[in-house]
Amino acid sequence: MKNNKIENATIKELVNGSILQERLIDKEKVYTCLFCHTGFGEDDIYPFKKLLVNGKRAVKLHIYHEHGEVFNNLLELDKNQTGLTDTQKEFLSNYYNGMNYDEDVTDKEIAEKMNISASTVRFQRYSFREKAKQAKIILALAELLEEMENKHKVWKEKEGKSSKFVDENQKMLETLFISMNPLVLKTFDFKKKKEEKRMLIMKTIMQQFEKEKKYTNKEVDAILKEIYADYATIRRSLIDYGFMERTGDNREYWVK
Repeated sequence: MKNNKIENATIKELVNGSILQERLIDKEKVYTCLFCHTGFGEDDIYPFKKLLVNGKRAVKLHIYHEHGEVFNNLLELDKNQTGLTDTQKEFLSNYYNGMNYDEDVTDKEIAEKMNISASTVRFQRYSFREKAKQAKIILALAELLEEMENKHKVWKEKEGKSSKFVDENQKMLETLFISMNPLVLKTFDFKKKKEEKRMLIMKTIMQQFEKEKKYTNKEVDAILKEIYADYATIRRSLIDYGFMERTGDNREYWVK
């Protein structure tokens, strides 16, 4: 059976054998054992023999006395979780536990226990270190991939909002203009609180002008007359709101 807490734990949490999570019911932070899911409140006090310990210390003591070494518990996980063969697991167990009991473990002693050659033990040690190096790269790749997935998700959300915004603008335009092609405006007389409508109208009208082209006063008026009867008000607003600029003598106009 899969242990989702172990699969989703960070390296530090795996080393500790526990995770610190916020409980949904009361928002209390709890240290949870990765191997049996027993919880210890971060701010709670627990009796241990003649001592009183906090949640962080309590979960460490619990793991050691109920499950033994974290190292050995991780080794017992399925191959599809560790990626280790039975031979590699046996080697790591002998190597780790030998050092754990203050023994000067030699390759020869491990070889005798496993009924293999000392050279095979040396290869297993080398192979494991190489796996560890490769795992760092895999973890880095996984982290970068996760970052990109999150960015992609944000982009998609922005695209959705942008699409929604475009749809809303399109609906508003249909209420503001009699026709979009040719462009014919219903009214430009809005109160200040309707300023967004005025801005949307001017942005739409500006699409009738080419960028980097200079227009005479007559050319501007000719374009605006086709859109709205009070073209002078439109022209003045385009200048006031910074959509267009003109020379001091009003002879030339251009898109800002």
